[in-house]
Amino acid sequence: MKKLMIPVAIVAALMLAGCKETPSETAEDVAEARKDAAEDVKEARVDANETANQAGADVADAQRDYANADQNALTKLTKAESDAMIATAKADYDVAIAETEGRYGIAEEKCDALNGADKDACISTAEAALAVDKAAAVAKRDQKLADAEHYE
Repeated sequence: MKKLMIPVAIVAALMLAGCKETPSETAEDVAEARKDAAEDVKEARVDANETANQAGADVADAQRDYANADQNALTKLTKAESDAMIATAKADYDVAIAETEGRYGIAEEKCDALNGADKDACISTAEAALAVDKAAAVAKRDQKLADAEHYE
């Protein structure tokens, strides 16, 4: 029984030691992460463009009303412009987050090619960059939202 346990223990130890990805596996994972990130960013940009186009149409409607009316139209125009600024700020934020998460996914896949402390450091760096990029996106969005609020 003891002789049977030695090979099992060796196999278990090798499995627990962790398998380093091969360069081709890492390249495939990175390529897939890049593809996913590009698709996510493309979708976010399409959504942002649709939002911006709709907001622009709303502003154009309000401008036409303003040209044909009085103070009520001016208020409607200002409100439409403010709403457009808010919609655009939110759409731009969605694009920034998609880009940020895409960069993180690619970095994470590259980190999989490493082991031990090198992998830990790589992931820590990627997570730090993710946090900084997300914070910057939030700050930019919030500034644009504040500008829109003061626009009215």
